Order: sequence, then C-alpha cells, then structure tokens
Amino acid sequence: MVDSFTLQVASALVSAIMMISLFLLYRASSRELCLLDWSAAGLLFFLRNCLSVAYFVPQLTNLVSGAVVNALYLSAHAAILVGVRRHLGLWPGWPLVGALAILVLGLNLVPAVQQSVALRLMLMLPLVLLLCLATLYTLWRAPDPQMRSVYLLLMGIELLFSLQLLVKIVLVALDPDMPLTLAGDELLQTSGYLAMSAFIMLTTMACALIVIRRQELELRRASDTDPLTGWLNRRALQRIASHEFARSDRTGQPCAILTFDIDHFKKINDSYGHTVGDEALIHVTRLAQDVLRGYDYLFRIGGEEFVILLTDVQSAELSAVASRLRRKVLKQPFMYGQLQIPVTVSVGYAERQLNEDWQTVLDKADRALYHAKDHGRDRVSFYNADNMLQWLR
Repeated sequence: MVDSFTLQVASALVSAIMMISLFLLYRASSRELCLLDWSAAGLLFFLRNCLSVAYFVPQLTNLVSGAVVNALYLSAHAAILVGVRRHLGLWPGWPLVGALAILVLGLNLVPAVQQSVALRLMLMLPLVLLLCLATLYTLWRAPDPQMRSVYLLLMGIELLFSLQLLVKIVLVALDPDMPLTLAGDELLQTSGYLAMSAFIMLTTMACALIVIRRQELELRRASDTDPLTGWLNRRALQRIASHEFARSDRTGQPCAILTFDIDHFKKINDSYGHTVGDEALIHVTRLAQDVLRGYDYLFRIGGEEFVILLTDVQSAELSAVASRLRRKVLKQPFMYGQLQIPVTVSVGYAERQLNEDWQTVLDKADRALYHAKDHGRDRVSFYNADNMLQWLR
C-alpha cells in the first residue's frame, strides 16, 4: 500500500495544478470570476497538504496545527461551492466561508478535540459532507438545460466524494477507539488521501469544462443573435425550425409561423434617419415580446422583417396572438425624445398542415403578410383551414 506521506505529496502536487491551471484559465477569460474562486480552492488544498507533508518532517511536526489543517480543508470545499454560486449568478458567500473557518479553528482548539483524531474527524467530516451536498444541490437547481451535461460531471464527483465521506463517518462512529494519527497509515486514512487527490484532479477538469461550455454557448448565441434587437437571426431560424418541425413530427403537437414587418419603415428611415429607424425596430420588438409567449422563438430575418415560430399552439390562440400584436403596436406610438411617430405592423401567419416542412409554412406566412399589406396594411392575414388566404382586423 502507498504510504501516507507519498499520498500527501501527490495531493499537494494535484492541488498546485488545480490552483495554477484554473488561475491561468482565468487570465484568459477574466470575466469568469468563478475561476478565481476555484483557483483559491486549489490554493487552500495546496496549503493544507503542504502542512500535512510538513508534519512528517521531525523538526516541523510540533509546528503543524491540526486546527489550521482542518480549517484549510473545509475552506477549500467551501470555495468550490462559492465558485459554483458565483457561476450561477448567486451571492458567492465568502464571508460565510471565513466565519466557518473561524468556527472550525475554535472547535479544534478545545482540549478534548485536540487530543483525539477520531473526534476531530467526527466534527469535520459532517461539515465537509454538507458542503459537498450543498454544491450538488446548487448545481441540480441550475436553470440552464444546455449546461446540464457539464454540471452532471461535477455533481457526480461531489456525489462520489460524499459517499466515501459517509462511509468514513459510519466507520469512525462505530469504532471511536480506532488507532488514528495525523500521519497514520490506517486504511481509513490512506483511502481518504487517495480519494482527496482524485477529487481535486477531477474537480479541476469539471470546473474548466463548465467555463469552456458556457463560453461555447455564448459564442453560439452571439452568432445566432441579432445585435440590435436581441432576437435570433436567419442563421438560427434554419436550425431551430428544422428541430422543432422534426419534434412536431414525433409528438404530433401543432406548430405555426407568424411573420410581420413595420409598415412604411423606409419612410421612417428617410424622414428621421437610421438612428431613429433602429430605435423604432427596438420599440416594436419589445412590444411584440409583451404579447408573445415566453417560449416562442423570435427572429429578425431582414431590415424590418420578423418571424415568430410558435409551438404547441391552437388556431384560436394563434389568431389572438396575431391580433394582440397588431393592436399593441397601433396603440403605443413610438416616442423618440419629444417626437411621436405612429407605427403600425402588417401580420401574416400560417399553421403547419400534415407533413409540411418549415420552409413551406414560412412561404405561406410570407404570402399572408403581403396579402395584409396589399389590402391596406395594419392588418392580419392568414391561411385558413381550406388553405385559402383571408384577413381579419
């Protein structure tokens, strides 16, 4: 069996790798402040393991404080939780980490605790277990499904480490007289050192993957998003519409496409300038979002042309959405400073019929839109159940 000293040295090296690699990754991605928290966790693990290594040096044994070792170890696990919370936009909680470290230091200075490794373990292990479970729970509650795969990796690591902590707690509770020392070679301790090294190494990988995945998604969103309105662009339309229509084939849920554009938009640009025109586009898209469902897909595919992909929508609801959109824009004129500019939209929509692809439905919605414009603008036109164009006010 590998001796405890070797395992402590290995843990120190792995901790140093965690600290340095995550800090360097932060230097390359300075917006990801969670990397600093996780790098700090590596530093705390490193200091803890350095003190443990120093305990094996006869001249330094009496200088090593078990209280400090335990406080550093607990703080390192807390720093991982802090990084997860910061990554998710929650309050990190570093002051609580400091308070917890002070509490552990105080408990470890109690004479009875100082004289018993088993008692120190029974104080420490449940606290570490709670921190691991808190990290797991926080990730489980994370709202972004696109990040779920990388969260599962860190959740699995925390779960496995929690299980080995639970086993240790049970073993120590069943045999409080177990011959344990800080530098002991008991199976309980050596397996714990090995588990800690594996935990640090795997956590480093998981934390890096979380940041890389988020940056990948941000790049994809940037390439799929219209910078002016924040709506998706034509590039995203092809990918998302193909996916949703394929899902509709599997589930049988209805879907539809609604198109609209701003009436006489060129006149607004020519009369007031492109800056005012851009503000008018933003005004209309904000009004549109107010009347649409939160899960509808919103696209800007041209200058003043917009597409909305609606899933799981019935005919009556679709008609109501289109009418609300037209009325909302009509009743809330665009204000630019003290200037009031009336704005209206023409709307066209089409429901998907059996086996139609999204391009066909979009083409029908476009034809409905131009039908509305040809019949006076500020109207809603659609393809009815007989596949005929008609309009409504």
